[in-house]
Amino acid sequence: MKIRLRLRSKPEDGLVLEHSGTDSDSDSHQQNIKRRKLNEYRNDVVKLERDWKTHHLLRNKKLILVLDLDLTLMESSAIEKLSSGEKYLLEEAEVVEQGGGKGTLFAYQDKKFPLLVKLRPFVKQFLKAANDMFEMYIYTKANRIYALRVARLLDPDGDYFASRIITRDDERPGCEKKSLDEVVGHENMVLIVDDNRDMWPNHQENLINIRAYRYFSSRSANDDNYKSFAERKIDESETNGMLARILEGLQRVHRQFFNPELEVNLAHGDARLILKMIRLKVLVGCVLFFSTSWFMGYPPEEVPFWIMAKELGAMCSLELGTAVTHMVIVDMETKEAKWAEQKKKFLVNPGWIEASYHSCRREPEDNFAVHEALL
Repeated sequence: MKIRLRLRSKPEDGLVLEHSGTDSDSDSHQQNIKRRKLNEYRNDVVKLERDWKTHHLLRNKKLILVLDLDLTLMESSAIEKLSSGEKYLLEEAEVVEQGGGKGTLFAYQDKKFPLLVKLRPFVKQFLKAANDMFEMYIYTKANRIYALRVARLLDPDGDYFASRIITRDDERPGCEKKSLDEVVGHENMVLIVDDNRDMWPNHQENLINIRAYRYFSSRSANDDNYKSFAERKIDESETNGMLARILEGLQRVHRQFFNPELEVNLAHGDARLILKMIRLKVLVGCVLFFSTSWFMGYPPEEVPFWIMAKELGAMCSLELGTAVTHMVIVDMETKEAKWAEQKKKFLVNPGWIEASYHSCRREPEDNFAVHEALL
C-alpha cells in the first residue's frame, strides 16, 4: 500500500504530519463492513431457524434431548484389547457389516480395526420411550464414521436421530468441550445426558450426569484384581438401571413442562428450571453424613455423590450429630456405621443418591443396603 506524507503548518499546532491512504484502505474498510453484515445475516438466519424449530416442537409437545454415545448409551472395545476372560464374547456377538442388529452385543470384523460393541441395558426401550417426548441428538467426540456405525445399531431405521448426529468433525477446530451451537432449538428446551460432566462447562443446568457404562476391562480401573462386567458375566439391571431411572426423571420434567394446569406460555417454559426445582425437592429434610474413607483424598465439593446430594436438596455433613438422618457409607465395619445402627439412622450406599438423582424421586432406602454392589 502506498502512503503519501506531507507536512502541514498551522499557527496553533506547529508542524503536523499527515498521510493519506490509497484506495486499498477504502476497499479494506468496505470488506470489513460486508463481513460484519454477512455475520449478522447468518446469526439472523440461525435465530429464525431456532425460533421455527422451537415453535414446531412445542406444537408437538416435544423438548430436545442430547445424548452422549460412548459410556452413556454403549461401550466399545478393540477386539485385540479383550482380556482372556472376555474372549468368550466373540462367540456370542452378532457380526454386523453396516446395518443394525437385534441384540445388544455386536462385532465389526473390520480389517483395520475389529471392534466389539455392547449396548447399555434398556437403551432400546429408553430411546423408544424418549422419542415420544423429545427430538433427540447424538453428540460424541468420536469421528463421524464411528458415530454413524454405532448409531445404526441403536437406530437401524433412522427413526430416532435421522441426521441429528454431531461429531468432532462438525465442530470448530480446537474445540475441546461440547456446546449446544449445533443443536437447532432454544437452550431452555434442551436436556443433556452425558457421563462426563466436565464436557459441558457452559450447560451444567441442562445436564443429567449418568454413571459411565463400563462393560469391558479395557477402559476400567488399572487394578489386577478388578474384573469387568463381561468377565463376571453380569450387567446393569434392565428395570432398575441407569437408563431406566433417567427415563423416569425425563418423564417427570416433560409432564411438568407441558402441564396444562400451570397456564404458562410454553414459549417461556424452561426445562432447566423445571429439572432443578424437581431435584431440589427430592431429598429436602434429609441430613446426610458422608464417610471420607472413600473420598480418595478429594475435597467434598469435587465428589460426584456430594454434588448430587446438594442438587437434590439434602444437607451434607462430615460430622456426626443428632440431626443426621442418613449415613452414606461403603463399609459396615466402622464406628460410624455402628453409631448409626444404635441411633436407628438410615444406612445406605452411595447408589441411593445416584438413583434418586436420576429418577428425580426419593428411592427406597432398603434397596440400597451398604453391602450391595453398585450395579
